[in-house]
Amino acid sequence: MKERRLKLNKTWLIIKREYLTRVKKKSFIIMTLLGPILFVGLMALAVFLSQQEKGTTEVLIADTNGQFAVMDTSLVKDSKSVKFFFHGSDMSDKAFEASPYDVLIRLEDADDIRNKTLPMIYKENEPSALSQNKIANELEKVYQELIMIQNKMSKEEIESLTAKVDLQPQKIFEEAKDIPTEVGAIVGFFMSVIIYMFLFIYGAQIMRSVMEEKTSRIVEVIVSSVRPFQLMMGKIVGVAMVGLTQFLIWILFSNILFLVFGIMFPDIFSGGGQVEAASEMMKDANTSAFATKIWEIIHQINFPFLIGMFLFYFLGGYLLYSSLFAAIGSAVDHESDTQQFMIPIMMPMIFGFIIAEMAILNPDGPAVYWTSIIPFTSPVVMMVKVGMMGMGSIPIEWGTLLLSMALLILGFFFTTWLAGKIYRTGILMHGKKVSYKELWKWLTYKV
Repeated sequence: MKERRLKLNKTWLIIKREYLTRVKKKSFIIMTLLGPILFVGLMALAVFLSQQEKGTTEVLIADTNGQFAVMDTSLVKDSKSVKFFFHGSDMSDKAFEASPYDVLIRLEDADDIRNKTLPMIYKENEPSALSQNKIANELEKVYQELIMIQNKMSKEEIESLTAKVDLQPQKIFEEAKDIPTEVGAIVGFFMSVIIYMFLFIYGAQIMRSVMEEKTSRIVEVIVSSVRPFQLMMGKIVGVAMVGLTQFLIWILFSNILFLVFGIMFPDIFSGGGQVEAASEMMKDANTSAFATKIWEIIHQINFPFLIGMFLFYFLGGYLLYSSLFAAIGSAVDHESDTQQFMIPIMMPMIFGFIIAEMAILNPDGPAVYWTSIIPFTSPVVMMVKVGMMGMGSIPIEWGTLLLSMALLILGFFFTTWLAGKIYRTGILMHGKKVSYKELWKWLTYKV
């Protein structure tokens, strides 16, 4: 018992040393501070650019039921970015294609103005968020007017009803977009990219750290008081704690920056900065169709599930691959010798990244299923499906998810055992170029 406690204390000292050495580096501090600033800045730039108008969007509202005859179309007001035109009957997609208009909206029956979804057919480029906001607001006025006329209600009575129009972007001759599914896939793929990138970054850090200690002969002094396996695990866990610290600081700092930037630059973060659109949004109890859709999407996100799964697969993938990187570092004397051993490690990760791109279009394919449960590819592939599950785009597949998680844990134990056998021999060996045949001998050594 006493000996076991002593081993744990030594392992903890190694973890502490690895952690403190890295978090005190200038590169860590600079990247930790710059990361959220760059992220928030790029997000702000993307929002700003997406709100810039390329000209006037000409919107044709087609009357499918002869409702224009009883209503005052002058209620619909043009703006600098959007101009409205009216057509007294329905218009086919082919006729719309030949017309000079950019957007076609077919006016439907005003049966329920509290929840109205209208397809917004466009030709080349989807209207900006600001234009969609303007279109939705004007359509809400149209439906309020129609309800008032059909039910012989006063203006005071109709104002008590809240009109809500959602626009469903649809390119001409194509099917309507399923926004939540796309967003879920993009969120999941973004998390896959982060895991893929940081597995390489932190794995390479461990490999270089092991090589530096080996070539400087410091490791010979260290292993006189601790076992090689303890040293390897101390490095792996220490660097993992560095990664988690960086992620937590990024999340906290990014949220603070979004809050501060939102106060300092409300024009960028709240809808384009145009006074007209802002005043209309303030008058209306509802937000714009676009903003409402975004708000609904945000409310659909299962944040605890997404964050929990991201942390699990990040740590699981890191622990699995970092032990292999540590084994490579212990087996060679020079960084140029690592190339022959890096290829077998990199291939599953690259293959998984390719399958992750396929998963966006076909999350239920057999290739996606198998690579989402195989430990060497699951940290990257499964995150795309997790993104969709977290968005509610597809149901949470608990059976597949638990199987994937269990196999990843078993995979970590296997690679750690494998790397430990290589590490204990390679860390003390110098001046010999190691081949795969030599590695196999190390694996078959009996202690």
